[in-house]
Amino acid sequence: MVNKFLTIFKREYLSRVKTKGFVIGTILTPILLIGLSFGPGLLFQLKSEKVRHFAVIDMSQIVYDELVKALDDTTSTGEPMYFLEKIDATEENLVTIKDTLSKLVDSHKLDGYFVIPADVVESNKSEYYAKNTNDFKSNIMYQNIISQIITNYRLKKSNIDPQMIKMLTQRIDLKTFKIEKGGKEQEDRGFSFIITFIMLFFLYMALIMYGVFVMRSVYEEKTSRVVEMIVSSCRPFQLLAGKVLGVGAVGLTQYAIWVSVAALLTLYAGSIVAMFAPAADFPIPTIPISVLVYFIIFFILGYLLYATLYAMVGSMVNSDQDAQQFQFPVMIFIIGAFFLAFYIIRNPDTTLAKIVSQIPLFSPITMFTRISVQSPPFGEILLSIVLLIAAIIFFIWLAAKIFRVGILMYGKRPTLPEIINWLKY
Repeated sequence: MVNKFLTIFKREYLSRVKTKGFVIGTILTPILLIGLSFGPGLLFQLKSEKVRHFAVIDMSQIVYDELVKALDDTTSTGEPMYFLEKIDATEENLVTIKDTLSKLVDSHKLDGYFVIPADVVESNKSEYYAKNTNDFKSNIMYQNIISQIITNYRLKKSNIDPQMIKMLTQRIDLKTFKIEKGGKEQEDRGFSFIITFIMLFFLYMALIMYGVFVMRSVYEEKTSRVVEMIVSSCRPFQLLAGKVLGVGAVGLTQYAIWVSVAALLTLYAGSIVAMFAPAADFPIPTIPISVLVYFIIFFILGYLLYATLYAMVGSMVNSDQDAQQFQFPVMIFIIGAFFLAFYIIRNPDTTLAKIVSQIPLFSPITMFTRISVQSPPFGEILLSIVLLIAAIIFFIWLAAKIFRVGILMYGKRPTLPEIINWLKY
């Protein structure tokens, strides 16, 4: 019996681990994760060396000179990055001048132009025209500069020193510190949320992805009639256990590689950050060992629960359409748990959070969320794990009953009464 189970287990494991898809996916996933984590920030910090030419129609006679002073950036060669030309206009010829400037922008002879109306102090309105208006960083910078120029003008007109106002309205920096077990304090600038979300996302995707792998494996062997030959040499339960644990071992292998990469990145994070931002002053986020241990526990238990359900679905369906419909009730619990996690991140100690973290179909995600945000009492964690194990045992028993009949049933889609009758065999 054990030898047959091991044969199926080995077949399911090696048939996936040896594929190019597994190797490529295992290598590319951490690379993509690193790229998505650090890439946008690094690209955002890159400074454009392009010299820009703007025209300024300043009908208020307030903005132009101050705008020239504010846009004083230079390129790496010391050349001014902004060249601003003042254009005189009146209400009568404004439309004509704007048409002329727009044609210059369209022909790339001008990067853009500003229109400051005469009543800008009262109307709070100004305009910016350019070929590319998707440079949000620059657009916001221009808006802030013009706003500050007008604000300073108003203050001076009211005999109020702008520097005094700036000093009186300085923003207060509020540092946040997370109190961990034992009273240890650790500065947190949102890193704990990011780490929690990443781990939750991996858990969420793993439950769906590896569960679907099991379902498709059962379904494909059933439709190709290969399962008939396999069942003739082993018991249906051995086939079920071999598939569930074989694919689970694939998931553990993949996650072991990713966790190792994450551990190395955490170990050398300081050196990596220093390469790109020598003056950076923020704590390097770390993942507590206890959180990693619970992640592995809930990954294994959650996988066993949902892979069993997916295997049960695979044994009942006869087409891709049936598979899509039958797996939806299973998937809805995973999706629901993922959405509940966002509520739990903000409210880990509410009654709702405590209840859903004890429901086995939700707890692999919801209880882990509570642990990673604010660890609940150990008794609650233990109860959640015990209930989850009990649910796994029940669903394995249920799946074994349905599996041994379903995998040999072909033709029409089974009805609920028929599935209930299978439990009697």
